[in-house]
Amino acid sequence: MNIYAALEIGTTRTVLAVGEAVAGERLKVSCHAEIPSVGVRKSQILDINQATRSIRSVLREIERKQNALNNTISIVNAFLVVSGQHVKADNYTGQAVIASAKVTAEDINTVIHKTRSLALPRDRELLDFADRSYAVDDMCGIADPKGMSGSVLKLDTIQIHADLNRINDARTAAGDAHLEIREPLFAATCAGDAVLSDLEKRNGALVLDIGGGSTGFAAYSDGYLACTGVIGIGGDHITNDIAHAFQTTQAQAEELKIREASAIIGANEGDPRVRIPGSSPLMDSRTISRLALDTVVNARLRELFSILCEKLEHASLLHRMHAGAFITGGGAAMRGIDALIQRELGMPVRVGKPVNVDGLGEERHNESFAAVAGALLYAHRNYEEKSILKSIFGDLLKWKK
Repeated sequence: MNIYAALEIGTTRTVLAVGEAVAGERLKVSCHAEIPSVGVRKSQILDINQATRSIRSVLREIERKQNALNNTISIVNAFLVVSGQHVKADNYTGQAVIASAKVTAEDINTVIHKTRSLALPRDRELLDFADRSYAVDDMCGIADPKGMSGSVLKLDTIQIHADLNRINDARTAAGDAHLEIREPLFAATCAGDAVLSDLEKRNGALVLDIGGGSTGFAAYSDGYLACTGVIGIGGDHITNDIAHAFQTTQAQAEELKIREASAIIGANEGDPRVRIPGSSPLMDSRTISRLALDTVVNARLRELFSILCEKLEHASLLHRMHAGAFITGGGAAMRGIDALIQRELGMPVRVGKPVNVDGLGEERHNESFAAVAGALLYAHRNYEEKSILKSIFGDLLKWKK
């Protein structure tokens, strides 16, 4: 049985998930756990010792859950889900001379090899290469050029890469917890693979992975990744805005955001005042205007979607997202965020539930696990013959039930 693990060290939480292959290309998340992150800010590790403790804690939680099921496993490596503003995406077009009058499989392999051989700066690490389309001479947008006549074959790609030092910090923190990082992967495209069908990618779909420190996005059109990137606004920025505007603690602001706030001003019915409990037994509670709270939240989210709108307009994609927007990550649970996205971007919106993997149906907000689910799916498709688990008896690979 092929079994894989995926780790996400996020701004607000550290997540570890284990998946196993089932029938066909399906994958089942057999176990997952999350704990609050420590030593991480804006998706970057600021304290390796604290991050290591978080990873150890989530490993112990996985082992506790497995022991309760009489499964004895020890996770030795995992695929790393990466987010944050240090992730960048560049368009690159590789080309090769067509050896004969028509494009052959060898010509296609040559142009793919040339595209993959593009060297990154020494301080960057590759997360993914996304092939978009081929071109033969001046004819663009070709899905399969084999057999076509021409002299030059081109391949248009997106190269996604991250700060090498930030990835190495994650490797160090995981290594200190006796967990090897197998391969780093981009959170937004992982989420896209987990929640989108091939038809939705062909029709045009936007994935928004809203985390604590940033928001990753991936726009698909005609079946391929057309545009992707990271915007440095996430759920923590909203929490900070609330704390600053109403002079609360971070914990109080987070509670207000989750329990009371709405992305749409005036959408909440009921009491126009929101109660804030005292931060200590000696502090009296007080109330703030619900309208003012929603205004603060709305302003930050509109800033996020305004930046996103500009990026999609620049790429000529805003009006090609016919399947709509799919929101994932912890920020997808924000009250009214779907309505605000529909208003600001002018497209239908739905919560991005993982549909290409099984085992997360019981989670109330399983969209927050979309990125790690997509990472497991990637591992299953690309490392089908390799297991990343070993039994407690040593190097013998085993899934013991």
